[in-house]
Amino acid sequence: MSLRNRQRAKARTLKVGGTSREQGFTLIETAIALAVMMISGLAITSLFVYSINFNSGASDRALALAVAQQRLERLRKAPWSDPLLNNPSATETATSAGHQFNVVTTVCSTSACGGSATLKVLTVQVTPQGGGQQWVHTTISVSAERATTTPGPYLR
Repeated sequence: MSLRNRQRAKARTLKVGGTSREQGFTLIETAIALAVMMISGLAITSLFVYSINFNSGASDRALALAVAQQRLERLRKAPWSDPLLNNPSATETATSAGHQFNVVTTVCSTSACGGSATLKVLTVQVTPQGGGQQWVHTTISVSAERATTTPGPYLR
């Protein structure tokens, strides 16, 4: 065999068998890569759990706000002589979308709370009940003023 043929044959065997510089991953490198992936996966999983709890609490607070607005609209729509407007304070439990809420309704017509004989201050406070984080159980408060439809001295 000539020198050139021997070099070609050697080149063929190197291509098939690979060079001594080519190496694969070691078992230690693979284990370290898997550990890094596992730690990052657990961090992402805990982030998902936190976001699910946060969204659930925000949903409870949104439902509490909706309950408070419904109660306030009911008071604003009631006639001036309705017993709802003459009861200074009422406490009840309401259920909305399967969640329970503690509802405190306050009607104030004295000057101490800014009201008068022709003006009433309506306040509705709603607190979510049940499990969950402590920040979910903060009270939602909505208030409005309501006046009589009696014309004042300026109309004649």
